[in-house]
Amino acid sequence: MLDHSSNNFLAAIHFTDRQSGIALLDISTGEFFAAQGSTEYIDKLLQTLKPAEVIFQRSYQKHFKETYGTRFYTYSLESWIFDHQYATESLLKHFQTHSLKGFGIDELHESVIAAGAILHYLRDTEHPNLQHITSIQRIDQDDHLWMDKFTIRNLELLGSGHDGNNGLIKVLDTTISPMGARLIKRWTVMPLKETNRINERLDLVEYFIKEVDLRNKISQHLKQCGDIERLVSKVPMKKVNPREVMQIARGLKHVEQINYYAQLVIVNICADWQIISIPVH
Repeated sequence: MLDHSSNNFLAAIHFTDRQSGIALLDISTGEFFAAQGSTEYIDKLLQTLKPAEVIFQRSYQKHFKETYGTRFYTYSLESWIFDHQYATESLLKHFQTHSLKGFGIDELHESVIAAGAILHYLRDTEHPNLQHITSIQRIDQDDHLWMDKFTIRNLELLGSGHDGNNGLIKVLDTTISPMGARLIKRWTVMPLKETNRINERLDLVEYFIKEVDLRNKISQHLKQCGDIERLVSKVPMKKVNPREVMQIARGLKHVEQINYYAQLVIVNICADWQIISIPVH
């Protein structure tokens, strides 16, 4: 039922007078993001990642509608759920860690509260099996060029106003896996700003353009994986069927080969940069 090229995010926002925190979770893939900032920044994240549902404190229902309009499906929770200590304990228990420092979000108090609210909401709505959610990533405002929905539409990044199927993403998206399709869509609407990170991506693109044989080998393995990201997430949720289990098994065999080739790529690129010069065994 889900679009294989798009994420299906659940968002939670923790409002404060100073700034707001937001967490976004795609339960179908296990991707979990956290960020915090101004009202304008939160709005850009909502417009960019387009969550299917947004949850927030019940006392902020009017504020949410006045700030972000009525274009999102929403659900409000009791204010006691949005407590920093409660949220931190929920996250530590879920990730089975003693600190959130390793995820880089320990100082993002509002984001931590939003992330904790998501876990509470999922448990409260009969989603106790979340073992596939193994990490949470921080989104820094300064890392990306942020565009509002009007800019994305006018630049025709995802589609034109006349034909939603025509846009820059149609030209760029030559991915051969659902995971790649979702990733390049996110990269298109969240372009990097840092030159070094941009060049790292360009170096990899250049490498695979030159190394045709290696590219073809990896492509063949990727094609055989299927949407393993979403299939694996069905296991802890106890929604996987026998055919999907067999596909996961086949996919993991191909992932092993992809991992081998990925290590080969890293070694070769590092050798080109004269960082190291060792063979992969």
